[in-house]
Amino acid sequence: MDAAAAAAAATAAGDEEQDQARMDAIADGLQTRDAMRLYNWLTQRCFSDCVVSFYRRALGKREEECVRSCIRKYQLLSTASATRFAHFADPNNSSSAAFDD
Repeated sequence: MDAAAAAAAATAAGDEEQDQARMDAIADGLQTRDAMRLYNWLTQRCFSDCVVSFYRRALGKREEECVRSCIRKYQLLSTASATRFAHFADPNNSSSAAFDD
């Protein structure tokens, strides 16, 4: 009976490892999909806000500055948001009450 229990435990451990591998693959796929959606959204947003002239192949100086500014603003917002979420996600951080509204 001990051999049967050991075999069942080994099978369960193998199933858990397979489930974890599947979950990791799904999470990676979702993360890639979300990154692509975000990239496409940001590209469309900055393009539609900044590019006004279609008479040239290259961006004009003002258009280029506008695109860079648009992306820089998003990066700053994204970094600040990630920092704040990480701050709240850390259970060891005792100063999280200072950020509560």
